[in-house]
Amino acid sequence: MTRDDLPANSTGTSRQWGVVLLAHGSQRGSSRADCSCCWKVDNGSAPSWCLGCSSTPQGLQQATSLLQDDLGEQQARVILSCLEFIEPHPPQALELLQDQGLRKAVLLPFLLGNGKHATLELDEILEEARSAAPRLQVVLAQGLGAEPEMAELVLERLASMPPPAPAGATSGPTGVMLVKAGTKSQYDDCRWLADLGLMVEARLGPGFAVAVAQSHYGDPTMEDAASELMHRRGVSRMVVVPYIFFPGMILRRNVLGGLNHLEELYPGLPITVTPPLGIDNRVISIAAQRVRQAWASADASG
Repeated sequence: MTRDDLPANSTGTSRQWGVVLLAHGSQRGSSRADCSCCWKVDNGSAPSWCLGCSSTPQGLQQATSLLQDDLGEQQARVILSCLEFIEPHPPQALELLQDQGLRKAVLLPFLLGNGKHATLELDEILEEARSAAPRLQVVLAQGLGAEPEMAELVLERLASMPPPAPAGATSGPTGVMLVKAGTKSQYDDCRWLADLGLMVEARLGPGFAVAVAQSHYGDPTMEDAASELMHRRGVSRMVVVPYIFFPGMILRRNVLGGLNHLEELYPGLPITVTPPLGIDNRVISIAAQRVRQAWASADASG
């Protein structure tokens, strides 16, 4: 979004908040013709749920529009910003809101976890953004985190992909591996993901075992999670849930590439993979709740 994209005569009111939906971003734009869902990269075949050429930019614009609808035009003006690749970046996004005449804004981390981007970097981003828009009061909202609604979304993804037939004559529990995008371990101990895994397992009930992993960088690795499911929990089959919003390079290169490695380690273990999370009304509802909490906190502090 640029100044040329702004509505004519778009002047903010004293009651209206700017909201910056802050995502990570992706190098992969909608112009790429190749399919990012393909698991079997070597032979070109794709999983049955292949989403074709859907892109991160399109999905984030959808999230921005849905959040705008939820918050309402009288209360908020929502724009998309990304940390990498997709402009505007946070300082430019807040400057755009300031130029529209708004006086206050919420920076909303549209991030699933509590890793580097949601902790260490946000202080630096906030300082830089405030320097770019000095007339704008900027407050920081909480990220999405582990919520019951996110566990429900994982269950729906599992229901969309029935588990494969168990390996061999024995029928141990069905293993579920919840895989988030990798973050260096010094920034994210994955406690929130472990909590989410416990929620999912409690809702699935007997006959299921859940382990969590990172797609790359830190612990627990996908190999660690597979080992726990196989050797400690005794699963006879496994379903992998990519805990990411959109199909893209992380899915293809890291998550699905990691599954190829697991197939080599456990050649007799049937493995399926679900679609990624996508944009769901429950995700938008949590995001809107985070924004309203930031509004209330700012009002209470004067």
